[in-house]
Amino acid sequence: RRTVTRPIVDGIIWSLEQEQALDVLAMNVRTTVVKLAADGSLVVFSPQAPTGEFFRAIDALGPVSHVVLPTYALEHKVYLPAFCRRYPNARVWVADGIWSVPIDLPLPLLGIDPSSGGVLKRAEDRGADDVAPPWADEIDYKVLRVDSAGANPYVEAVFLHAASKTLIVTDLVLSIPATPPEVISRERLLNLAPNDPADAPAADTEENLKIGWAKASLVVSFLGPSRQSQIKGGAYDGKLKWEPGFEASFEKISDRLIPSPILRTLVFSKGKGPTRRFVNEVCDDWGGQFETIAPAHYDAPVPGDCASLRAAFAFIDD
Repeated sequence: RRTVTRPIVDGIIWSLEQEQALDVLAMNVRTTVVKLAADGSLVVFSPQAPTGEFFRAIDALGPVSHVVLPTYALEHKVYLPAFCRRYPNARVWVADGIWSVPIDLPLPLLGIDPSSGGVLKRAEDRGADDVAPPWADEIDYKVLRVDSAGANPYVEAVFLHAASKTLIVTDLVLSIPATPPEVISRERLLNLAPNDPADAPAADTEENLKIGWAKASLVVSFLGPSRQSQIKGGAYDGKLKWEPGFEASFEKISDRLIPSPILRTLVFSKGKGPTRRFVNEVCDDWGGQFETIAPAHYDAPVPGDCASLRAAFAFIDD
C-alpha cells in the first residue's frame, strides 16, 4: 500500500494516509502523528499497514515513544501488533472498552498489550490507581461510550492538542472532499465513473475521477445509495448501475463537517443521551481551545470549533 505523508501542523502534527478499499468501497484512512514538545518523541494514533514506506515515514519524523488505539474498528487496530513489534519500546494506550468480533478476546491475545502504557478511561471511571499518560500535559483526552448501539458499545477516544488548537478524532466526525485524496487509486475511480459498468473504465480525466470518487463516497456512506442498483445476472452480475441524481446526493454530504452517515444512524441516533453529553462535555471543557479537526478519514485538517461540532450533531436534539 502506498503511504502519503502530509503536515497537519508544520513541525508538530502529521497525516500518514493509505487507501482502504474493497471493490467499490474506497476511502483513505489516516494515522495521525504528534511530536511532543517535551522531548521531541512521537505519539502515533492508529498505525496503518506496516509497509516499508510507512515505517520510513514514521522514522523520518522522530523516535516513537507512544502508540494509541482510540477505538475498536478493525481498520484502526488491525496493524497495531505489527507496529508494536517494530517499536517494542513504545508504550501502548488503548481506549477503555475496546472489543473484537466474532469473539471478544482479551487484548493481549490479539497482540495488543497496554500493560506498558495504560487504558484511557472516561473521567467518571478513573480511579486512584489509574495513571495519566506522560503526554497528558500536551494532549488531553476524552472518551465517548454509547451502550445502546447494539450488542457491543461504541467507544472512541478523542484528543485535544491545545498548543496547535487541534482536535484529533477517529470516526466521530469527518469531511468528505469533493475531489479524491491523492492516495486513492485512479484506476478504481475510473472504473466507478460510468453509470453503466459496461462502459468502464471511463477516460482518464479529472472530471471522471471526481465522478468515481462521488460514487465511492456514497457507497461507503450509505452502503446502498438511492441512486444505484445492483445488476442481477449476466456479465455484470453484482456490479452497480447508477441513475442521474447521485451528484445532488453527494453535494449534501461533501465539503462539510458531519458524522459518518452510517454512525449517525446506527450509533448516535440510538444513543442521543450519551452523545449529547459527550459533545457538551467537549465544548464545555475545551471550548475555544480548538480551531481545526483532524479525523482519521477523508479531509484533514478541517476547519472546526465547538460551534461546528454542535452543528454537526444538531440532529440529536430533533
